[in-house]
Formats: sequence, structure tokens, C-alpha cells
Amino acid sequence: MPEQLTNLKIMGKEKGDDTAYSLVFETMFNPNSYTVNHKLNFDTKQAPGTAGGEPEFKNKEPETFTLEFMMDATGASKPPVLIKKQVSDFNNVTTSMNGKTHRPNYLLVQWGTFIRECVLQSANITYTLFTLEGISLRAKVNATFIERADSELNARASMFSSPDLTHTIEVKDGDLLPLLTYKTYRDQKYYLQVARINRLKNFRKLKPGTQLIFPPLS
Repeated sequence: MPEQLTNLKIMGKEKGDDTAYSLVFETMFNPNSYTVNHKLNFDTKQAPGTAGGEPEFKNKEPETFTLEFMMDATGASKPPVLIKKQVSDFNNVTTSMNGKTHRPNYLLVQWGTFIRECVLQSANITYTLFTLEGISLRAKVNATFIERADSELNARASMFSSPDLTHTIEVKDGDLLPLLTYKTYRDQKYYLQVARINRLKNFRKLKPGTQLIFPPLS
């Protein structure tokens, strides 16, 4: 199906470095919501015979988030894509073991202004709406991801100075304008304004080596 920046994308790569994400899974329908989970661990040990003690902070676990989305093969998409093929494409990006690194891919989840570098923790797929032959026409995916706290995206984003200053960025192979906008402003919603300022005719396909100007926020 044609690329749509508004649809949820899960992108994968074999290494956790600054290489481009070469694998892309795009959902047919966007989730209705997502859940972000924070967990802080405290030591609550107390002496025998006491009523309680002050919880002592131990650590903060990596942030996790859960997305639920639907796959459909009833004809809602044109042409319809078999559920088996959609699940295979999802697994190829998220769960398949990479032969070189002997681990699943590193991931980037992008949906609107929500961008996270992460890895998949779990995925539950529920198949529904079957044909007389027992072929599923619909599936619901519930996927939980663990955020990479030391990701290159976060490291690069922290290197940018104040959004009140003008930045010039050279496009690299695989860069996306919404992602570059997020790195600069910590908010993706300004990418259309950046496209107009730089007079980009096709902001979906950035040419490597192009110098883009990111002006101060007004």
C-alpha cells in the first residue's frame, strides 16, 4: 500500500548504532490509543515488629509502551492483503532472529508525534472473522515495546541546543523529515512548516546530502 506518514510505522535494523532503518512495517489502520508504562522500584524491607519503613528508591526500569492495532483482509484495503502475509511482514521486522547478530532487530516506532527507539517485548495476535475454509480475515495485535534509554536517537537529540536557535542539518540516507524535526524541536508537529521553509517538493523522499534549515520556534 502507498506510504502514508499518518500511519503507524514499525521500522527495524540489525544494529543498534546510527545505521538507517532498512525494514518497515506499516499498519493498515492506526491504533485508537497507546499505553505508556513507568515503573519505579523501591526497597520496602522493614525490621521485625515494626509497622513499616520509608521506601528506599532502588532504580527506574526502562519505559514500556503498548500498542493495539488491527489487521484486515476483508477488502477494507485495496487490494486486500492476506492476514498471513501481514503477520509475516510484522514478524519479519519485529520478532525474527537476525542471522548476523543472533537477536531480533532494533526498532523505531513512529506514529504522528510519538517516536521511540525500542525493542519488542511481547506480541499477542488474536485471529477472528474466519471464512468457511477456516482462513482468518481479521487479526488484532497487542504489542508491548521496551524503550532503549541509551538509544542513538536520544543521544543525538540531546546534542541539539535550544530550539530558539537556528539549526542546519545535512540529510543522511534513510532520514525522515518528521524524525529530523523531532530531533531538533523534541516535537514532530512542525515538519510541514520546515518543508515549506526549505521549499521541499517531496518531503517524503529526502535526498542525502541536502542541507535543511530548522529555524527558531516563534
